[in-house]
Amino acid sequence: MNLQDLRDELATRATSADEHATDLLPGVRQKVRRTKRRRAFTALGVTAVLAAVAAGLLPGLTSTTPPADTPPADYTRDGQTVPGVVGKDKLLKPWVGDHDQTKLSFSWTPTTDSLAIHADCSSPGGSAMVTFTIDGWYVGDAVCATGPDSWAMGSQVRIAPDAALWLASPVGKPAQVTAEMVDLNTRRPVEEGGRIWFGIYSTSPEPPTSNGAPARIAPAEADAYRKDGVVYRKTIGGDTLAAAQVADPGVKELRFSFTSTGAKLVLHDFCTANARSAGLDPPYSVSMRIGSGKPYVSTCHADSTDAASGSSLTIASPAPAGQNVDVFAQVVPTRANGPAVPPDVRLGLGVYFQGPQRVVDGVPFPERTEVAGYRYRLAEVKSAPGTDRRLSVDTPADQPYVVAYGGSVLGAGEFRADLTIGKTETGVGIAPGIGGLGVGWDPHGPGPADRATLTVTEGKPTQGTLILAIYLAD
Repeated sequence: MNLQDLRDELATRATSADEHATDLLPGVRQKVRRTKRRRAFTALGVTAVLAAVAAGLLPGLTSTTPPADTPPADYTRDGQTVPGVVGKDKLLKPWVGDHDQTKLSFSWTPTTDSLAIHADCSSPGGSAMVTFTIDGWYVGDAVCATGPDSWAMGSQVRIAPDAALWLASPVGKPAQVTAEMVDLNTRRPVEEGGRIWFGIYSTSPEPPTSNGAPARIAPAEADAYRKDGVVYRKTIGGDTLAAAQVADPGVKELRFSFTSTGAKLVLHDFCTANARSAGLDPPYSVSMRIGSGKPYVSTCHADSTDAASGSSLTIASPAPAGQNVDVFAQVVPTRANGPAVPPDVRLGLGVYFQGPQRVVDGVPFPERTEVAGYRYRLAEVKSAPGTDRRLSVDTPADQPYVVAYGGSVLGAGEFRADLTIGKTETGVGIAPGIGGLGVGWDPHGPGPADRATLTVTEGKPTQGTLILAIYLAD
């Protein structure tokens, strides 16, 4: 298993409590997906750069962005170089640490809310990463991946304009940045022998594309719910907002009500209590009681101030159409006798009416969905018995599209299914011990017509259904 695959597996295990039936893997908050272009040291690395760019660490440097027509120069110190330009990203602040400097902290004032962080590091055992926090908020990890191609291969993290971080550390306000070398296997600090170097870069405010597919921060409607910088949009794909509330900062519970339509409900919580936790066992959860039944629990998280753009939980309606439904949510310790909820916690909850679904062997596919800030409509669904182990569908030409892929329970044990477009592997689904693949989402930009193929590569299906669906721009 290479480091990128290990990172994906760690992320999968870390978020195993948050998924619902329509996600890639039951029990997994984010779909495990890889592309040939992103295999080496991608998402874990980006955040580290932010820490490096601190003002005052490098004498003679300023925080002023170079003129647009003058590419920033590379920065070299003691044999290590931070590139002035990585792709279209331009260097704002570089940092090359000393030998054996495994932890550092400094004050830094951000001047823009659209940043990319590119980082690299070295360690004695070759299996370390650098963990970064800003004002105590965990912002990510950079895997140590030294080599001439490490920057181009994308060891980076984006700090986007809608990042929840900006609620606590706004642009123009000094922030304390801390970087620490951590062993990748034990998660314990590396005491000596490590070195880090990184840079913080200005970047486009729009999200990066995947396979050339369009991506954006979705605009909020004029009548969306807004409070203290957090937004719940009126529509997400085919789902419609029933009601939402964001508590005042420091308040760890909220209450509101709405009128049922009888449709299933999609719950989107927003919670910052785990912002200071970099571990695989988040200390806080959100308990949500919808109506009079038992509470639903999800891991506290806040990826974006667009609060309904992340993970969700889908539940049956607790009441028939026309009946009032009371909602209560609170932040709670994940374990009994856990630490007290942070005094600056921010909590929000949005309840959405689920839009129309097309169900195939118990697996729902929304008639309309949202991917990377754009709406798509369901155009075609194909299925085959799980025992066939393989299913294909044609992709459209000259327009953006999304392939939804997965399946129902294929039998006992673990299964793995790979998605390819033509000859290029673009997605993977892993079902550890649960037998079903759920649904994954793979967006693509305009191009020639091709063939999407889902293949079971591990496990022996004895039942169930393989499913492929094509979504077109709405």
